[in-house]
Formats: sequence, structure tokens, C-alpha cells
Amino acid sequence: MEAGADEVRSAVAELRRLVGDGGVVAAGAGVELGGGFRSARLDGARGDQRDAVLAALRVLGLEGAGRLGERGGFLVALFGPSVTRRVGAAAARAIGEGRWAALHLASAASDVLGPEQLERVLALEAPDGGVMIPGGQPSALATRLRQVLEPVARPRRLELILDLWERVLEHHAGLAVRERRLATQGRRDRFCDIVARRRHHEDEALVRRLRAAYGGEEPTLADAARWTPPYGHWYGLLQDLVEDALAATALLRTAAAVADHGFEDGLTRSTELLRVAVRDLSAVGLQEAKRRVPGMTGLPPRPVVYVHDIVRALESGTPKAKLAGLVRQRLAIARDYALVVIRTAEHLLDAPQVPEGVLRDWAVYRLPYWRKEAGYTRPPEEWGGIPPWSNGAEPLAQRIADLPRTPVAEVENVGDLLWYVDLVDALARLYGHDLARPMPGTGAPWFDHDPPPPDTGPLTPKLDSVTLAVSGAAQLVALGGVPPKGAKTWTSFTEGLQAGTAIAAALTGGFAVPAPIAALDGTLVEGTRLRVRVARDARTLAEWSEYMGNCIAGPYYLDDARAGRCGLAGLYDEGGFLIANADLRPLRPATRGWRLDEIAVRFNETPAPELDAAVRAWAATIPGVAPAVTEVVADEPPPDAPARPRPRPRLVEDAGPAIGALARQAWDAVAPEVVETFAVVAGTPQDAALTHLRRLGPEAVPGLCRDALESGAVGFQRLWTASGTRPMRDALDALDPELRERFDQLPLLLTEPPLPKTLRKLVKAPAIADAFGLDLAARRVRAALGRLAREDHPAIARALARGTTEPMLCALTVMINCRAPGIPLMPVAGRRIVTVPGYPVTSLKDENGPWQRAFPDARELGADTEAFWPAIAAAGLRVPVSWLSAGGWPALWSRAHSRRS
Repeated sequence: MEAGADEVRSAVAELRRLVGDGGVVAAGAGVELGGGFRSARLDGARGDQRDAVLAALRVLGLEGAGRLGERGGFLVALFGPSVTRRVGAAAARAIGEGRWAALHLASAASDVLGPEQLERVLALEAPDGGVMIPGGQPSALATRLRQVLEPVARPRRLELILDLWERVLEHHAGLAVRERRLATQGRRDRFCDIVARRRHHEDEALVRRLRAAYGGEEPTLADAARWTPPYGHWYGLLQDLVEDALAATALLRTAAAVADHGFEDGLTRSTELLRVAVRDLSAVGLQEAKRRVPGMTGLPPRPVVYVHDIVRALESGTPKAKLAGLVRQRLAIARDYALVVIRTAEHLLDAPQVPEGVLRDWAVYRLPYWRKEAGYTRPPEEWGGIPPWSNGAEPLAQRIADLPRTPVAEVENVGDLLWYVDLVDALARLYGHDLARPMPGTGAPWFDHDPPPPDTGPLTPKLDSVTLAVSGAAQLVALGGVPPKGAKTWTSFTEGLQAGTAIAAALTGGFAVPAPIAALDGTLVEGTRLRVRVARDARTLAEWSEYMGNCIAGPYYLDDARAGRCGLAGLYDEGGFLIANADLRPLRPATRGWRLDEIAVRFNETPAPELDAAVRAWAATIPGVAPAVTEVVADEPPPDAPARPRPRPRLVEDAGPAIGALARQAWDAVAPEVVETFAVVAGTPQDAALTHLRRLGPEAVPGLCRDALESGAVGFQRLWTASGTRPMRDALDALDPELRERFDQLPLLLTEPPLPKTLRKLVKAPAIADAFGLDLAARRVRAALGRLAREDHPAIARALARGTTEPMLCALTVMINCRAPGIPLMPVAGRRIVTVPGYPVTSLKDENGPWQRAFPDARELGADTEAFWPAIAAAGLRVPVSWLSAGGWPALWSRAHSRRS
């Protein structure tokens, strides 16, 4: 029969609503639209019928499920032909209760589970189903579940799926705890303010003692130089350190309790701990710490002040509203105080000025009153101390074993440093960890309060969601991982998949990236705001696969990328998030250009039509493969590679003294303004700058450099000069060649940590630690400058306009041409031209010229210099437009050449 115009309009409107709420895929479910019309699946659409039915059910709900046709029909679509009534009833309950993640997983798992097992899956619950399965279609998840579980015995499949569900729930519960606890802390970092205030506080106390020693008269500079701080000064600092550690621990534990149990309950649970933390606080010490200093932060230098404020407010019956404001404001600084106390402990316990007699007397002091209320975060019977800083010939564990009837609190003393570990453990719990993790590095601070997840290697299935976990496992199977027999938990199952040598072999080696594709690295996709990152090795694909939940690290893509048959790219948004993966293939013949073979967003979803069209149009503009630039090389056989010496076990003993002497000599030659520059970047005093930059890691340094440049605190040229200072490198260069050959691990001192155990021991030596720390900070700042250059930061253009040096300009230019960032670039020399204009004229190929000499610096800036010659062949030598002021490139090159040194 023919439908009227009103019926057609009504059906079209209903279809629009269905597609708008459920996506295009929902139209494939055959939903009744009225007037005899039903929605239909488009030819060539991804997925299968279960995807359409689930998407439609999310829109229709249990009440509207009849619009899908007979109940048995859509149940078969969801769970296959062997679906039972019990499965249907369980599905109905899941739909009615909105447990879409369980329904999604059950539909996907119906290919590998029986009906009774599906009932267990359909009963699963989650506080937020969206985090369990955040995206993707059931059919895609079903494909991966088949890859992973088909080799597994059928009864064990359900065990693994249920255990995976629990592991993902635990993972998100841990993230929620971390977020909730950290929300108690202020957003502004007050660490540096408190450090400066504490130093001023301690300096004032020292000056008061100095004046008292001279009868209240103002001592001369010579008097001060001859004066030695007395026993009481050092003992007082050590006592204040312990008091502040207990106070900061109490603040941290209170903040965590308030986050976990609510304000009133959490504060009640912590009241006695707060009281005992300031039990022995002297009135004089409190008043001195409360005194404000004009021009400095209003925060007190010691956390005992804030703990005392909270205790006094509790004991005086402060009204609830006022009490809540006072307590929350003071708890918000707990993290900053903890970090300041940890820093103070590092410096004071390792300070050579502290007399041994003072340390010995202080170390036997005990804290039984604190232990009675605070308890122990770690079993004292197993505590061996922190050698050599823990005092005493015997560790606490041994003393406890020798005195089994004596209460532990009467055996422990402050020299065991358990109070210090209490503090770091409390800080770790604020970050959602059970305990802090020992740091096997270069000494203090000895424990890491926010340790990263264990380094389990590439392609470890993530527990961010069920979808990502199963996708990661499927990736391992595709690369040759063999499901282990007898694995009862998801963790042991995936560890077994990773154990095979095929996984490690699949992730080795680089890709043969064609020159036109390599030149795209860092550029923008025309018509979008997406930036291109070209995959150059298998590990990049592994990173993408882990996040995207796709199979881009599979053998098909790996083999083609290694052979240069394709270009694989990640498309990133302005926030640095990976949005899509693209597979680019050459046309035939290859000189015609390139085409987009495949593009997919997260979980292999189809991208929006606008994005798909824009990327396809952009791919069509990529030039074809041009003839490679070749060099005439003398026909000489390559020299034999030197035999790799066997590692020697006595590196520290045999090479340590020589390296230490050279490192100290190189460190003494460092100009004071170099460390001052790093202190400006780190936002800390000079003696803390290198430690701060080491702890932050390389990811945080670009932001610090950007802030320092934008505030005007430091200039780009000054950062460049400081980051070129390398005392550790100079020391190794001056080392006896015989020692360098014997210990082939030494070059690792010039790379990013972690270091091998032997080298970690080596760099603990004070003579080497400073040089190593400065080299590490310099390399990180140099890499940050490269990133700022790729972002076209205006500070670089300003620096080049005022004057530059030849090495800096050449290194920056080489890096820009290797990375080809998506900023406006101006040609300096044409394609395949190696002569660079300007006075004096230079050649890119001159091995002794400035361009070849700049390659090492360019690599530190982030360049893959192997991409330089393909880039010159494809586009010629280019520089950012912002670098060229009046006079263009000749003027810029002239300024650089006039300051070559």
C-alpha cells in the first residue's frame, strides 16, 4: 500500500530521532517507525546485527523493545541461535536496570560462552558501566574475544572474563580513591614558597645564636666566619625535623580520612593523632614559627603550626561551619608541607656539617607516645633501616628479635628513620597507593611517594576498560603470543601471552618510512586542527594500539611498514590526544602520490564523515616518491667493528676514583650562572634545582621552560647556553681510553634514566652526583627547547632577532627540517640543493661545516637526522617564517655567523 505524505514525514522524523540518539548503526536493527516503515542497514556498513540491536535498545529501552519485532528475533541477534529463555530473562533485567556494559559484554562473549555462562555475565554490575566498556561495537569485541579465548578450555573462559571484570573495577576504584584524596589539596603549588620561608626561619635562628655568642653585639663578617654553630643548634634542627614530620604525617592522614569518610567522621577518626603530633611542641618554638615576615608567604615555615591551629579549634568548641573552613584550608597544604619536610630530611641527614656526636645523641630518642596512636605502616620486625643514614650497628628488626618481650615502641628510636617512612607512606596514600616504593636510584629521598606502574613492557593489556584489555590481549595473540595452560586469573593469562619470544621479536627494528611520509611528521592535516605523527618503529604502534584498542601493531601493518609499503600515522588534536590512526598507501606508480587506505578512531570506530573526507583529501596531496639523494662514496670496505669487551664487575672500584676526580674538576669549572639558570627554570633555590628537575621527569620540563620564557625570567639564548654545559660528558671524554673500553656501560651515563645497578651505585658518589645531575637537566632542557621550536614559540624569534650563534641556528634549522612541524615555513634553498645562500656560503654536505657539526645538537632537540636528506630532497631547506625579520635569511645568517663562538 502507498503511505501518505504525513506518514512519510512522521517516519523520517522518527528515523532522525533514532539515528540522533543511537547513531547510524541503530538504523540497522529494523526498528518500526510507523506507517508501515522500518529502519534498515546501509550497504557496506561496519559491524553486524548485534551492534544495531544493542544501539537501538539503548534508545528504545525495555518498553520500546517490541518495535524491534518478535522478542526471539532480537535475542538471537544479540546472543546467537542457542539463546535460552533464562538468557532472555537475564537480558531483560539488564536492559531494565540500565546495565548496558554487562549486556554489551554478554553479546560479544556469546561466541565463546554457553547459555549458562552468559547468565553470569548478564548479572554483572558496575557503578559506572561507561568506564567498563567506553566504546566500540559488540561485534568488534566479539572478534577479539574469539582470538583470545577460543584456544582456552570452555569452562575456563568464563573465569577469565569474570576476573577481568573485577580487575577493571579495582583499577577504577583505585583511580577514584586517588582523585578523591588529591581533591583535598590546593591547586596552587606552594612548595617553593614554604621552602624559602623555612630557610629564612632557620637562618634567623642561626643569626640569633651567633649574636648571643658575642654578647648581643653585632658580630663582624670575620667573627661570623670564625664562629661554629654549637651542639644545641644542630640538635634543635633535628628535633624540629622529627616534630614537623609527625605533624605533616598527621595532616596527610587526616586529609585522606576526610576524603574517604566525610568531613566529620574523618576528622573524628584523626583527632587523637593530631593531638599527639604536637604534644611536645614548645610555646617559644610555636610563636617563632607563627611570626609573619614581610614580603614572604603568609604560610608558616613549619606544619606544626597548622596542626596546633586545628587542635586548638577542636578543643575550644569552634562552630562547625568555621571549623570546617579552618580545617580544610590547612589540610589543603598537607602535600606541600610533606614535600618540604622530605627535602629538609634529605639535606639535614646528609649534611657533612652536622657533628657525628649530635647525630648519635639524637638518634637514640624515642617516640612511644606517637606509636601508641599512629601505629606502624610497615612491620617493624622486618625493618632494616636506610643504610647508612639509619643509626646503630644493628637494624631495628634484629634488636626486636633480641628483645622479644620488650614493646616495639621502646626498642625503636628516631635513628631507625621509621618516622620518615611513615611520612612518605602517608603521602603515597594521598596519591592512592598502599605504600611508598623504595627508590633503587642515587640515594635520597630513598622512597618514591607516587611511583609509576611497574614497567611491564610494551603491549601489556591495560585495565582502563574491558575493551582495551581484550584488545591488548588479542594484539599479543596476533603477534604470536600463546595462551598459557591452566591460567585462572586475567593477570596470569596475559603474562603468559607476553612470555613468548615472538612478542619481543615483533617489536624490534625500525620502519622504512618513505620520504614524502617522513616529511609529514609534525604537520597539520589541511582542513582540520589535527597534527600528524608518523610511526617510525614498532614500539610507536604498540603505544597507539594500547590506547586506541585497535590492531595497528599487528603483523599485517608491521610487515608492510618495515618494507616501506605503507605509511602509518597518528592524528593528534590540539590537546595532544590521539584521535585517529591512518594507513597511507602509495598509488601505482609510486610517483603519482598517495591515498588513504584506512582510517579509524578509538576502538576501530568509523570516523565522522567530515574527518574522513578531510583526511582523504589531504592524503591525495602528498607528493609521490621522488628519487633519493645519493652520495658518491669511496669504494672501500667498511672497517671491522671492534669486538665488544666483556663487562667487568668492578666498575665502581676500578673506574670510580678516576671518573670522580674528572667529574669534580668539570663541575668546578661550571659557571655559576648555569646552575642559576636551571634554578630559574625549576622555580627552586639553586641547591635544589637539579634534584627537582630530575624528579619531575622529562615530560614536565617543556612546561617549566615555557613559563620561564613567557615570564621573562630567562631568555632563550641563556637556556641554550646553559643546556650545552655537560660536566659528566666532559669527564668521560677526558677519561683514560683504556678505562672507557673496559667498561662499555659508561656511555649510559649520558642517557635518560633508569640506569643499570652498577651505574646507579657509581653516581651516588658526591663527586659524580652533581655532574650527572647537571648533564641530565641540560639534556632535558635541550629537548624542551626543541619542542618549543616546533611549536613556534615567540621567544625563539625574539632571541634570533637580537642575535644568535651559528651552532644554535644550524641545530634548530636541522631539527625543523627533520620534524617538519605544522607551522609556516619559508624555503631557504630549493629541493635537492645542498648550497645554502648567505655570507659566507655554506654546504649542507661539508663534513667539517656548521650543518654537519649541528647534527648531534639537533638530535638532542628531538630530530631524527636520518630524515634530514629525504626532507631536503622533498622540500628543500626551510626555516619558520617567524624567524625571518627585515633582511630575511641573509640577515639572520649574517648575525649568526658573526657570533659563531
